Amino acid sequence: MSRTPEPFCCSVTVEFEDVDSYGIAHHSRLVCYLERARLRFIKGLGLELGPGQVVPVLHDLRVRFSKPVKLLERLDVSVFVESVSDYRLELGYRIRRGAETVLRASTTIAFADLAAGTIVAAPQAYVDALAAAARTDQDEQA
Repeated sequence: MSRTPEPFCCSVTVEFEDVDSYGIAHHSRLVCYLERARLRFIKGLGLELGPGQVVPVLHDLRVRFSKPVKLLERLDVSVFVESVSDYRLELGYRIRRGAETVLRASTTIAFADLAAGTIVAAPQAYVDALAAAARTDQDEQA
């Protein structure tokens, strides 16, 4: 499900270390922008990011690149909740250059118990906070 407006957005500037010899941002750096936005989104919800016994881990990443981005361009990275369940959190992303969308992506986040080395249910704080963020997003659309 696609949602607008997104509940969280951060801006990044394409820096020299992000580009190749043609001045085009490498695709791996755009994925780093997604991760940066996801961490800021989660922190903004008041959720734990630091080391603990149960930690969020990337389970799946899907990316569609639409347009190249260049050195020193300013980009807006949006993050929104696609779905929440007991074991998975699905987030959507959009990177824009002004009004133009240059990338769409989605991730599935699972939770690992580091001591046991297994995937476990999401901490209730994550489920509650992300479900609330999804509801807020739906309310904004109505």
